[in-house]
Amino acid sequence: MFTTGSKLLFGASALSLVTALVYAWSTEGALSSAGTLGLLSLFVIFAFLGGVNYANRDCNVSSMDEAAVDTAAAAQRPGASSVWPAVVALGIAGLVVGAVSKPAVFKVAVVVLLAGLVEWMVLGWSERAGGDAAFNADTRRRMLHPLEFPVLGALALGAIVYAFSRLMLRLDKDQGRIAFGVVAALVLAGAFLFAGKRKPSKRAVLGISTVAAIALLGAGVASALQGQRSIDEHPTTRTDTEVCLQVGADEEIDADATQSVSATSNLVANIYLKADGSLVAHVSGYPDEARAQLTVPRRAQVNLLFHNESDEAQRLTARTGEGEDESLVCTAAVEEGDQAFLSFQAVRGGVLLVPGLVGGEIELLVP
Repeated sequence: MFTTGSKLLFGASALSLVTALVYAWSTEGALSSAGTLGLLSLFVIFAFLGGVNYANRDCNVSSMDEAAVDTAAAAQRPGASSVWPAVVALGIAGLVVGAVSKPAVFKVAVVVLLAGLVEWMVLGWSERAGGDAAFNADTRRRMLHPLEFPVLGALALGAIVYAFSRLMLRLDKDQGRIAFGVVAALVLAGAFLFAGKRKPSKRAVLGISTVAAIALLGAGVASALQGQRSIDEHPTTRTDTEVCLQVGADEEIDADATQSVSATSNLVANIYLKADGSLVAHVSGYPDEARAQLTVPRRAQVNLLFHNESDEAQRLTARTGEGEDESLVCTAAVEEGDQAFLSFQAVRGGVLLVPGLVGGEIELLVP
């Protein structure tokens, strides 16, 4: 004998099947296929729910069953409302979207789905842990709070950092200073406002914090969608090699260049530009022997330390190869008494020179 609930569900499944057949017969094209598939999906869902309902007999219990007062499903305390089913649904939807769009969306959806399932299962288990609702809630907190708080804190911090980075990359330098000043002033004003009250309302603090977080995330997402501002690349001695043969300092490339060196490990040699205009090399391990030739391994990284003892700003240039294979690498202009680090890879032989210095060269030998 069919129960009331199963009759309704089986009737809905039969109606969906008939409607699908009529719709498929009366329409044509892509619209017909999509509509028919949707109606057949309804038929399968209603039939499945009807079968489950029929198997459980609508959870009806006999009026003669005295134990049903405590054991029947209707006698059990209903579960608390939870957001985790919605999170699981969001994760499933993200899997579908990520499968046809970007792999990053799919990976994030997997994490959201797994997190929602774990939270939902633990919540369902904790609600049956005991007969006291307070005890059940405390059981859940003891299990999940040590995991939830660090993860949520890391996610919140990452979201704030991402939103600020997108916002700052969108604004130019002047607007960025103004924005940082305004945000800092608002944070300071809010801190004074809360500190001035002995017992600030938790709802007020939570509401203001939530509004601020939503505003920050919204501005960050909007800035990310619009894209970052164009940032002009500052020329360097690596990108503009013509300066390596230029006499004197370049106003744009050499401006504010560091004149101190901290990375002095694995030096092949120290190169000195003397006050008399001579250029000599002191190989590591032989500090007292000045050389006009320097032998370096092929395709090895060559690290040199250039010391300028002349009375003008000068740069050290490494010229290797010939013709189309010529390669130029140089330091920034080094002031009198300062030093600079030069690193390059020697494939063929060449010379170390100082632009404008006649006759002052060190031959590079590459075996």
